[in-house]
Amino acid sequence: MKKIIGFIAMAAFMLAMASCSGGNTPTSVAEKAVKCIQDKDYEGYVDLIDTDGKEGQEVEEQKKAMADMLRSKAATTLDKKGGIKSYEMLSETIAEDGKTASVEMKVVYGDGEEKQEEMKLRLGDDGQWRLDPGK
Repeated sequence: MKKIIGFIAMAAFMLAMASCSGGNTPTSVAEKAVKCIQDKDYEGYVDLIDTDGKEGQEVEEQKKAMADMLRSKAATTLDKKGGIKSYEMLSETIAEDGKTASVEMKVVYGDGEEKQEEMKLRLGDDGQWRLDPGK
């Protein structure tokens, strides 16, 4: 009986680990970013941007300023287009060195306009994919 319970516990653990592994791919991060914009969660979007490993008060202030800028500019643009109706991830390309990637997607706006977009990402020192701010 103990062996069966142990096996079930191990299987549940493996299943949980497998379901979490999809969260750290360029496509999953790009999808989170678009969802943040769609939901007007600009702080969430900014949290996905790579900060070159920097932390502290200055970085937090820059993030807040960026979120405020996005709120005013993106909201105006998206309001004119009727928001983001839907999006579809088309492709993911990871560079040979494994440190940068791009994700192609199709965005459909509320007014019916469809646009193909590219999102650039880079792999942080902590092994997490983040949006490349394009310095």
